[in-house]
Amino acid sequence: MTNPVVLMSASAYAAACAEFAHWAAHGRRMDGAAWEAVVYPLVGIVARPGLARSPLEATPLAACSALVVPRVVMPPSELAHYGATWARPAAAGSATGAAALQARLDAVRARHPQIDCYGRMHSHPWPHRQPRPSGTDCAEHLTGALDANRAAGLPWALGLIAAAPGAGSADWPIAAYAMTAGGAIRDLGPVRVVRDADPRVRQVLARPSWATPTGTRRLERQVAALAARGVAVTALPLHRGWYGLVLRPPGESACLLALPPGSPPAAPRLLRPAAGGWTGAAVRRVGTRADAHDLRHYPLTQEVS
Repeated sequence: MTNPVVLMSASAYAAACAEFAHWAAHGRRMDGAAWEAVVYPLVGIVARPGLARSPLEATPLAACSALVVPRVVMPPSELAHYGATWARPAAAGSATGAAALQARLDAVRARHPQIDCYGRMHSHPWPHRQPRPSGTDCAEHLTGALDANRAAGLPWALGLIAAAPGAGSADWPIAAYAMTAGGAIRDLGPVRVVRDADPRVRQVLARPSWATPTGTRRLERQVAALAARGVAVTALPLHRGWYGLVLRPPGESACLLALPPGSPPAAPRLLRPAAGGWTGAAVRRVGTRADAHDLRHYPLTQEVS
């Protein structure tokens, strides 16, 4: 099975390394040993061609060509409970500190709806080229994220571990791992640092097309046109920059049209309720002259391909 490549923007990498170096130096001053530390990576998904799935469907690792970390968020210092062999939120951390962390995460997600926190990144502040997750790492940094990620349609959690620089180097090598259902750990290899202008970084930071002024006006017109045909429409944002339209045609059961961040030209997915979730498929546009921007050209109440 082909694993996705894990990428980190140069600015996110620099910010994370500065945080790890700060706490390593702080630990050496406090008790003579470098301390581990935690940052929160915000991740965007680049799907393989034809394998993009809405957040209401499962998107396995095999469907991802790249997991991209364009931003990282630092926890407030009052939440830090760090030492030479552990890094976790402080058990006695104040509600104010937790709220501040959540506000920091929410602020980035509000600007960039395609990215979210699907795991943690922490340091092993001693030099080695391939840091590996310990049992504690799995229990504290991955298991909780695995449970939470199901709401975004992701049956996996991402863990990133940074090792301290070796002699004569300032680089913190980062290894990527994923925990999948059942607690299995998959080695995703070293994280590749790319420039902030890399197309994949720009893709996951881009505002979804439906959220732009032009896209909003287009969507409003199409919802009005569907309503004129007697289709009741309920609109709601979904995870990962997707947008959902719950459609209730006259005399028919409801379905959900899921618009991907890049729609158009990326194809919507039509989902129908199924036992324990949803089943979906890409919607086939009808008519050779149909406008790809116009939802009225899709057979929303018929079988799809």
